[in-house]
Parts: sequence; C-alpha cells; structure tokens
Amino acid sequence: MLKSVWLTNIDSQVMNSRKNLAEGLHRLADLGFNTIYPVVWQRGYTLYPSEVAKQWTGSPLLPNSPFVGRDVLKEIIELARPLNMRVIPWFEYGLMVPPRSTIARQYKDLLTLDINENPQRIQGANGELDPNVWLNPCHYRVRKFMVDLITEVVRKYPVAGIQLDDHFSFPQEMGYDKFSQQLFQQHNYGEIAPIEHDSEIWLQWGAERLTELLQQIVRGVKSIRRDCIVSISPNPLAFSRTRYLADWQKWQELGLMDELVLQVYRDRLDFFEIELSKPEVQAARVTIPTSIGILAGLRTRPIASQIIKEQVATIYAQQFGGLACFFYETLFHEQLSPSRVSRSQSQLVDIFTNDRQTTFNRFM
Repeated sequence: MLKSVWLTNIDSQVMNSRKNLAEGLHRLADLGFNTIYPVVWQRGYTLYPSEVAKQWTGSPLLPNSPFVGRDVLKEIIELARPLNMRVIPWFEYGLMVPPRSTIARQYKDLLTLDINENPQRIQGANGELDPNVWLNPCHYRVRKFMVDLITEVVRKYPVAGIQLDDHFSFPQEMGYDKFSQQLFQQHNYGEIAPIEHDSEIWLQWGAERLTELLQQIVRGVKSIRRDCIVSISPNPLAFSRTRYLADWQKWQELGLMDELVLQVYRDRLDFFEIELSKPEVQAARVTIPTSIGILAGLRTRPIASQIIKEQVATIYAQQFGGLACFFYETLFHEQLSPSRVSRSQSQLVDIFTNDRQTTFNRFM
C-alpha cells in the first residue's frame, strides 16, 4: 500500500540540510511511509542543479536558498534508498510561475493571457489577481522547456518516477494571447475563439492542448526509462476539467498516467466520502494504482488529528491503493502558527500503523 508525503521548502525546514532530511526520512519510515514526493520545481526555479533551468534563468537552482552548493535531490535519493522509500520528484509549480520570476520577465511572449491581455487571472468576486502567471502550454517553446526539464531529472537521477499536480494546468480564463488565438483559428477553420471562456468548445480545445503537452512529456520520460512512473496528483475531476482544463480521466483512458494521487482536501468526512465514490475515481482505480491525497494542514489552517484518522481509516476500509499527506510539517504538527503544536507519537502511530500492508514492492 502506498503511504506517501509531500516534502516542501515552504513552511518547513526538512529539506534545508542533509541532517534534517536524514532525521525526517527516518521519522517517516518509522510510521511505515514508503514514498516521498520532494518538490524540485518551485517559483520559476529548480531546487536541484539543472542545466536546463540555467539556460532559461541564468541560475542552476533557486538563488539565495538552503539548496545552493548542494544537490538536494541526490541527498534525498541516497538517504531514502536504505529505508526502501521511493523518491518521486514533484514538479510543484507546473506551468505556473511568479510574475517577477526570471522566466516571466524575460519570456513575456511565452505567457498566456486572459481576454483583457492580462497575464494574471481575476480571482473571486472581489476581483483580486492571481499572484502567479502561466506559461502557455500551447507554445512549442514552453513545451520543449517542460519536456527538457522533466527528462533531465529522469536521465540524471535514479528516481522511481516524476509527479505533476494541479498546477500542471491551463486556466479556463487564459489562452487569449495572440499565439493561442491563432492556433485556435488554425484548428477551427478560421473561426475566432468564443468570448465566453466557459463555453464547451473552448474548454475542449484547451484541454486537448494540455493533453498534447502531457503526451510529449510521457513520451520523453518513457524513451529514457520505460519503468519510470508518471504520477499525476490533480483536483477532483469536475473542478479540474472545467476550471483548469486538466482532464485526468482522459489522461487515464489514454494511458498517460501510471499513478493517480487524487487531492481530496475536505474537512467533513461525508464530503470526503462523496469524492471517493465518484464514478471516475472508481473507474481509475480498476486500471491504475489510485491513492487519495489528504490535507494534514497548512501554516494558517490546522487540521485536527481526529479528522486525519477518520480519512485514513476510510481509505484503508475502501481498499484504495494508498494515501498521500500534504505536507511533511503538518503531518507532524497539528498547528504551525502562531505557535507550534506537535502531534504526539502515539497519535501518529494510531493514525498510520493500522493498515495490514505498508510496503509497495512492485514499485521499489
């Protein structure tokens, strides 16, 4: 059974030194965790030394960070191996980058825009801006960059796989940049794209473009190593498909996913169970390993241990492929702010060691 956790560089110190990593991985192993998803692509930079990133940003990894002078991914792999833990690098930011990042500033022509030619989406009823901008998944240069970035990891490191999450997406409000609009017309006999960005033709066209990019990534990965897992961690389908044009059900049908880790971040157990019972989730688990991502908390959003326990028990009872916890720091702390409140070892053991089988040998 998959027991996994995301390792972040935000609100967490676990990746900041080899010592922290060693201690953290042993804590996870003691609870039966067998897979980690360490972030490697964040805020427009890699956290490991990357020649591809250097060509695009001038820096081989995140500047002014605890990762300078280290190869954190190499360290993680070395420390995880004797613990029989899979390492699947997590390209957290996907196609999203901050507007002040080097890529966003130097390659403005590669950003996708909304209908008002704004690279930042309007979010919510109050008109607040998305704090990030989006690389255009339609553009051939963006596609090459993403393929090169991901395949570089597969070539350089003995990882079990790679993971893309809900930020590997094409927000429905975007795609009104000149490049995408011309491409839409080529695909639709000269017709102009609809103004209504929630129209079915627009959603379908954008979803097809994102699927094309994933196909290119999968081909690149599999050409290097057939056994390299392509893990996808999306939002529930209705939201994912209509808001972010990430039709993971189609991806599963096309054989583009080796592992589904569905993010089901719900506080109420009945809402949690509803998502697990959806037909597309049940269909996916028949063909590929399907695990459920649960929210252990955020810096400003504590999650009670009892809620996590109920969700883990539900995953076990329904015999899903496993679980993934977001994220390492809140797994061990019920509250991060304004002061830290740790979960007791007895609580953690009670939550996570009641399953019958915690190893996942066919993926080791």
